[in-house]
Amino acid sequence: MNGSADGAVNGTGTSRRRFLKVLGTSGAGAATMAACGPPDFADKLIPHLVEEEGITPGVSETYATVLPDAGPEPVPVHAQVRDGRVLGLSPNSRFGGGTSGLSSLTHSTLQDLYDPDRVSQPLQRNPSTEEGAPPFQFASWEDATAALTNAVRVGGGVLLTGRVTGTTGRFIADWARVMGVEHIAWEPFSNDALATGTADVSGGAGMPRFDLSSADRIACFGADFLGTWLAPTQMSAGFAAARDIEAHHHAKFTFVGPRLSLTGANADEWIEARAGTEGAVALAVAGVVAASRGAELPAGLPGVSPEAAADAAGVPADAIRALGEELAAAENAVAIPPGLESQGADARQAHQAVAALNEVLGAVGRSVLPGDGAPEGTTASFADMQALIGRMRAGQVRTLIVAGCNPAYALPAAAGFAEALANVANTVAITPHLDETASASGWVLPCHHALESWCDAELADGAMALGQPLMHPVFDTRQREDLLLDVANAAGQGGAFGGTDYATVLRSTWTERLGGHAAWLDALRRGGAPAAAWAGDDGAGGGEDDAPAGGAVGDLGGFQLPQAPAGTQLVVYPTAQFYDGRGANRSWMQEQPDAITKAVWNSWVEMHPDMAAELGVERGDLVRVESAQGAIEAPVYVYRGIRPDTVAIPLGQGHTEYGRNARGRGVNPLDLLAANADPGSGALAYAGTAVNVTATGETARLVVTQGSTDDLDREIVHAMNVEDALHEIEAHEIDLVELVEAAWDSDPNSPYRWGMVIDLNSCTGCGACVTSCYSENNIPTVGEEQAALRREMSWMRIHRFEEETEDGGFQTVQQPMLCQHCGDAPCEPVCPVYATYHSPEGLNVQVYNRCVGTRYCANNCPYKVRRFNWFNHDAARGRGEGGAFAWPLNLQLNPDITVREVGVMEKCTMCVHRINKAKIDAKDEGRTVRDGEVTTACQSSCPSNAITFGNLKDPESEVSRKAKSARGYHALGELGVRPAITYLEDVTHRHMAAGGHGEPAAAGEGEEAH
Repeated sequence: MNGSADGAVNGTGTSRRRFLKVLGTSGAGAATMAACGPPDFADKLIPHLVEEEGITPGVSETYATVLPDAGPEPVPVHAQVRDGRVLGLSPNSRFGGGTSGLSSLTHSTLQDLYDPDRVSQPLQRNPSTEEGAPPFQFASWEDATAALTNAVRVGGGVLLTGRVTGTTGRFIADWARVMGVEHIAWEPFSNDALATGTADVSGGAGMPRFDLSSADRIACFGADFLGTWLAPTQMSAGFAAARDIEAHHHAKFTFVGPRLSLTGANADEWIEARAGTEGAVALAVAGVVAASRGAELPAGLPGVSPEAAADAAGVPADAIRALGEELAAAENAVAIPPGLESQGADARQAHQAVAALNEVLGAVGRSVLPGDGAPEGTTASFADMQALIGRMRAGQVRTLIVAGCNPAYALPAAAGFAEALANVANTVAITPHLDETASASGWVLPCHHALESWCDAELADGAMALGQPLMHPVFDTRQREDLLLDVANAAGQGGAFGGTDYATVLRSTWTERLGGHAAWLDALRRGGAPAAAWAGDDGAGGGEDDAPAGGAVGDLGGFQLPQAPAGTQLVVYPTAQFYDGRGANRSWMQEQPDAITKAVWNSWVEMHPDMAAELGVERGDLVRVESAQGAIEAPVYVYRGIRPDTVAIPLGQGHTEYGRNARGRGVNPLDLLAANADPGSGALAYAGTAVNVTATGETARLVVTQGSTDDLDREIVHAMNVEDALHEIEAHEIDLVELVEAAWDSDPNSPYRWGMVIDLNSCTGCGACVTSCYSENNIPTVGEEQAALRREMSWMRIHRFEEETEDGGFQTVQQPMLCQHCGDAPCEPVCPVYATYHSPEGLNVQVYNRCVGTRYCANNCPYKVRRFNWFNHDAARGRGEGGAFAWPLNLQLNPDITVREVGVMEKCTMCVHRINKAKIDAKDEGRTVRDGEVTTACQSSCPSNAITFGNLKDPESEVSRKAKSARGYHALGELGVRPAITYLEDVTHRHMAAGGHGEPAAAGEGEEAH
C-alpha cells in the first residue's frame, strides 16, 4: 500500500510528532470538569508548571458516556481517563436506566478502541490487477469525502446502518430524506418477533421490559437472558434479587429448551424441549394456568393440550402440566419468551404464546412491561434484508453505504449478500474495521469509536443516555455523522441540520429538550437524563420500532404445532464473548473461557454423551456437520446439558476478515442455515435446521481451561436445598460484635484485614469479573498455543461444576476462583527470596522485583491461582505481531499497575492500588477507610452483585455480616489455611444426592467460616 507521509513513521496514519503533541496536551488539558468532557485538543497547550485548577497530572478523572453498540443493549458507563487515555470502564447508575454492572463484552470495547487492526485512514480499492497487488491503497480525506459525495449524487442510494436511536436516529433519518437516500437500520440479532408477538397479545409498540426482581416463580422458554438476550445486565440484577435467599425468598426457575445455556445452567429445573417448540409448550402451560385459575386465553389463541405439546417438543406431558400448576399457584410468576437460538419459522406465534401465558399469570404491568424496553433502533427485519439483496442483485441499488453493521458476515451465506454486493456500482463502508463487508467495498472510510464520539441512545423506561468524546482519536478517523454532514454541505443542504458538525447538532437538541445550557452540562455530568426530564419526545426519526399496536386478533388464530426436523437438530447460539461476531478480534474475548465449555480461541460442536458414544468420538475429535446449505468441521465438546438428538455450535467465530485475532479462527455456523424467514415477523429462522453429523477420524486442538466439571468430592463448591437454606438462615443469628476468624490474620495494630465474600447463589457465571480484572490489572493474553500449554495469565477463573441430584440429573454451580489471601498461606514459607509475604493488613503480597521465578509458590498453592510469566508479553516471542500489548493496545495499560516481565509470578492483589488510594484519601481527612469506599474491579462489574469486599476487622461492615452467614464456607477449608474469601453456598430447589455437597461439614473439618 502507498502510505501517506504522516503515517510513514509508525504505519498508523498518525505521526510520532502529532502523537506526542496530543499526549503532552492531555495531562493538563484532557479534563476540565469530571463531567463536561475533555476540551478540544486544538486548544492552547498548558505546561504543567501552570496547572489547571482541579487537575493533577497522573490522576484519573471520571467521565460519563454511553456505548450504543456494546452488545444486546446500549450501556451507560463511567470511563476513567488519565493523561488523555481511556483506561477503564465501570457502570453508571446515576440516572434512570443505569446499570449495576457491566458485561465482558462491554469491558472489551476498550480493546476495540485500541485495536491495532483498526483502519487508520481512508482506503480506496486498488485498481491494479497485477498479481500480488494489495486490495486497497491509502487515500486522503478530501478524496474520500468527494467519493462519498459523488456516490450519493448518483442516486439509487441506500444507507444501511446498525441500531440507531435518539438524536442519532433522527439525524440519520433526516439526512437520508434530505439527500434522497433510503435509510435501512438492521441488527443481526434484532427482536422483531418479540416486539410483534408481544404487541399482538398485550399491546404497546416496541420492546417489552422484564422486571424479575419481585417474581416468586420464573419460567424461561429458551432465551439466554443472563448472557446475550435483550438486556442481560439489568435482568441479571433482577434475577439475583428474586432469588435472594437472605431476604427469605427464592424464586424457583424452570428452563425450557434443547440446551442448557448460561441462563439454563442457573435453572432449578430443565424441560428438554426441541428447539423451536418452546412456544407450543408455553401455550400448553398457559392452558393449564387458565384452567386452574378459571380464566380464558386471549381471544383468538387456540388451546393446545399438554399431550399435543409434549409430542411436538419431545418431553413428558406431566412435566408441562406440573409447570402450569406451579405457575398458577404462584403469586408473582413470570414467563420469559424464546431467544435467538429457539427462533424458528414460527417465531411470532411462539412469542404470542408466551405473551398469552403472561396475561393469564397477571404478569403484564407488573413484571412484563410492554413497550417499556429500550427501543430496538431498527427498521428492517431479515425479510426486508432479503428484499434489499434482491434489489442489489437486480441492479436497482446504485450506491450502498454501510455504516455500523457487517451483513456479509452476519447473514447466512445462503442469503447471497456478498454476491449481490458485487452488482452495486458504488460501495462505501463507514467503519472502524476492515471486516467482511468493508473488505468487499470500493471505499472504506474509518469512523470514530464510540469513546471518541458524540452520541446518545434511548434506554429502557424512556431514559436517555448521552455520550461524549473522551480522548483524541487514536487514528486518523472521522465521526460518522460528520462525514454525512460533509456530504450534505457539499450538496448545498447543510443548513437543513442546524449545525456545521454533529457536536453542535447534538448539543442544540439536548439543550432545547432539557431547557437550557445548565441542564445540558448536568446531563453531561450524569451521563444522560431520566425519563421525566426527557418526557414528551415525539420519537420521530429513523431507528424507531414500528411494532403494531396490539390486539390484532386476526394474527392469533393460526397457531400451528411445529414439526420436528428429520435427523439431528442444529442449535446455533450467541455467546457472551462474541455476540454476533463483533467481539471476535478482541483477545480478551478470545481468551475468556466460554461460560459452559470453558473453551478458548476456537469453535466447537456440543453433543450429548449418548451421541458421542454412538459416533465413537470424544472431546477434541473432529466431526463434520452438514446441512442442505453447506458443511463445516469442528472439534467435539461432550456436554450433558443438551438433548441427545441435538448438536449446538456457537456463533461469532469463522471470520474471513476483521483482524489478527478473528481471521481464520473457528467456523461460522450461519453457513449451515437456509435463508428462511418467519412470515409473521420477518425474523430469520435460526432454529429448525436438520444436519448430518459424522466423525472424520481426525483430532483437532480444543483448548479447555477447566480440567473437569466434577470436583471429585473435594467440596470445592457447595449447594443446598432451598428449604434447608431457609431453615438454617432463620435459626442462625449474626453477632455484629464478634469478628470472623480470618479477621485476626493481620497486624494487631492495623485497623484493617481485607476480605471478600462471594455468593454462589447470586453468581451466574457470566465472566464479567474476569474481563474487568484483565482491564484493571494489565493482564496479558497468551494466545491459543500457550493456552494449550496451560500458560494462561488470568487472575480469576470461573469454575463450572456439575453436582449430582437425587433425580439422577445435575445442578450446575458457578464459582469464581482467585487468590484466597490465606492467613496461613502455603505459598509464603516456600519462597526463597521472600517475594510473597503476608502484609500487615492481611493481604498475600507479591513483590515483583524480588521474584526470581522458582515457582515454588505456585506448586504449593492448593487453589492454583498463581500465574507465571513465561515471556515478555509485549514482545513478538510471547504472542507474535507485537505481542499482547501491540501498539496502540499499550495505551490502555493502567499506570497504577506494574507490567510484569518474564520470570515473574503474579496473582490477584485484591486491587491493592485501590485500597492504597482510599487509605491516602482517608488519611488526609484524619479517619480510617469507611465501609464501601473500596470496591475491587471484579466487584464493581458484577451485574448480580455476587461479590462483596471490605474490612473484616469492622464487625458491622457488609463483608463481615455476610461472612457470618449460615451459608458461609471456605473452599478446601479442611486444609486450615484460613482464606480471606468466604463463599456462600448455592441454593437450589432440587434435592442434592445423598452425601453430596449440600450437607454441612462434619465437626473438625474446618469447613465453617464462622
